[in-house]
Amino acid sequence: MSMNQITEFSEASMIRQPRPPAREVPISWPLYVGYGIGMIGERVFRDTPALLLLVFMTNYLDIPAAMAGTAIFLPKILVVFVDPLVGILSDRIRSPWGRRRPLMFVGGILSAASFLLFFNVPTIGNVWWRTAYMALMITLGFAAYSLFSVPYLSMASEMTTKSAEHTRLMAFRVGFMAVGLSIGGYSGAVVQLGGGGFAGYRLLAVAFGMVCLVSMLFTVFATGSARQCDPDGAPMGLIDQFRMARANKRYMLLILVNLLQKIGEGIGYGSFAYYIVYYIHQPIGVIGSIIVGTLTGQVLSQPLWVWLNGRMNRALVYTVGVVGWVASLGVWLVLIDAPVWKLVLMGVWTGIMGGGFLSVMLMMLADSISNDAEKKGIKREGTYSGIWLATEKVGAAAGAFLVGQVLGLFHFVSSSAGMDAAQPHEAVIGIAIVYVGINSVVYLASIYPVWRYRTIAAHG
Repeated sequence: MSMNQITEFSEASMIRQPRPPAREVPISWPLYVGYGIGMIGERVFRDTPALLLLVFMTNYLDIPAAMAGTAIFLPKILVVFVDPLVGILSDRIRSPWGRRRPLMFVGGILSAASFLLFFNVPTIGNVWWRTAYMALMITLGFAAYSLFSVPYLSMASEMTTKSAEHTRLMAFRVGFMAVGLSIGGYSGAVVQLGGGGFAGYRLLAVAFGMVCLVSMLFTVFATGSARQCDPDGAPMGLIDQFRMARANKRYMLLILVNLLQKIGEGIGYGSFAYYIVYYIHQPIGVIGSIIVGTLTGQVLSQPLWVWLNGRMNRALVYTVGVVGWVASLGVWLVLIDAPVWKLVLMGVWTGIMGGGFLSVMLMMLADSISNDAEKKGIKREGTYSGIWLATEKVGAAAGAFLVGQVLGLFHFVSSSAGMDAAQPHEAVIGIAIVYVGINSVVYLASIYPVWRYRTIAAHG
């Protein structure tokens, strides 16, 4: 289904009689789970390319690091404009499936299909054409991903107006996020299972494409009973969207937090495989075991973070999570030639800390959107979510761009020999600088706007 067809469906659906006002009922536990499962495919689609796409381009397609980083950055900047447009469309749709689920259905199918294209590259001799192909596939793939991710995030804010339920809903989201991250962590092992090289990446594309399809569509059907709201107010253009967001001071501070976090994530994902292979001296397949440790820490710690958020101010909880996360980055510097069990323990620690500050940010986001709807009497969850996810793409793309530029600056050698290609000592230093040093600075910078958010929220 094309974007024009979706728009026609939206406009045709607008003539339907509106449903009665949404009745506030407690969210059932199956609905919490049904909503959260979509996060597996959402995270696999977003994080597997973030972890391996730069490596695939530099070590298998022989694309220079700086050029590969740029090829990832520029398409995601273009796709940024797709997210707010999807947000507009998501807010306008009226259908028996509600506002969100029609787009999520289409987005889930197209996301799975586009995942296949990321790692199935035709034989192209010219490095510029190879780079252009990858840039095009990234553009199309993440535009499809927007059709699922924007309404999926929007759904959380309209499923309930109760802060406690937002807290639990985000805890489920973060928990299943960890599952998706864990699956993505084994992407290197899947490539090795498929024989390595291009055959291994083809197996990865098929297997993980199916994970995206099943989990995304599961959530589409499992959330059929979720509280839904009809569109409010007149349709908003892009300029009006940004003006509305700018007027919401709490939301704008969270946008800054989100941007900094995603730059950090982009740096971490983009450089972690290089860090494990060239700095720690372990094969890329061990990343899966490390991520399982991260999954364990993130999921098991969620009750603790929910409990802390109910008894402490969220800015303090966020600060504890970020400082703990940055401390773990420092420890990674002394893990050269460390055994796998130590790396897994570090994964557990980073999962605990990351689960804390991620859940706090998502809780504040849901609260800020609901608070704005109560004040203005107009629901714009899709609009806010579109801008939010556009910011995520900018941040993640900027992080990957920084990794590519730093590796190029420190003379990283591209090749088609895979991860066995040797690197000069200065390239290894550059990998450590970007993964630990620059990453730490970015995450610590996100603490200040969280405290500003708390001050504004305390004054209404």
